[in-house]
Amino acid sequence: MNFLAHLHLSPNLSEVRVFNFTADGFKGQGWREGSTPAQRLGIDLHRFIDQFADAHPLSLATKKLLYPNVGKYAPVALDLMGDFFLHRHWNWTRHRPAPTAPEFIQMCLDDITAHQHLLVGRAAHMAPHLLRENWLLSYQSVEGLARTASGIAYRHRGGEAFAHYFNNALEGDIDLFEPWFLGMYGDLQQAAKDFYQQHPDWGQLQDGNAL
Repeated sequence: MNFLAHLHLSPNLSEVRVFNFTADGFKGQGWREGSTPAQRLGIDLHRFIDQFADAHPLSLATKKLLYPNVGKYAPVALDLMGDFFLHRHWNWTRHRPAPTAPEFIQMCLDDITAHQHLLVGRAAHMAPHLLRENWLLSYQSVEGLARTASGIAYRHRGGEAFAHYFNNALEGDIDLFEPWFLGMYGDLQQAAKDFYQQHPDWGQLQDGNAL
């Protein structure tokens, strides 16, 4: 999943959200030595979310549908569209009184700004651009997705077809992929909640004894 979905699926704990956001920068298990409860939960949750979403039957079927148009970038394309549909169905995905999408995004941007010293890897490199250009909000439009796809294709070899599809055809096709999100994301929300509530560090974080 992409940035907004990872933040959305996190518990309401600032440092857990930030470590979920930056988790791709932590490789292997060596980082666990000396880590904090928030760090462990955020990174473990990030990995669980990606594994669950990638293995979901609807994700597997939809990536096959995307492959003729975007090739090996099908998983990346699906992740980006997840954030688009999360914007479209924001009220459906929240089961309790909650902030609007712009309010939630601002809260997350404030968390990232306050904890930039915790960021590593890709998130650390991209955070200044994400904050300045508000990428999380831009994912609400196909035009925003197309700009992101163009940026990815510029930075990474072999992304030309991916960028071309997002810039020239996705707007007409976007609704074809909505059943994937509607069928998968509810499962992912429940699975992510079960995961963090059963995590060994959850009780300590809930008690407020350690972040």
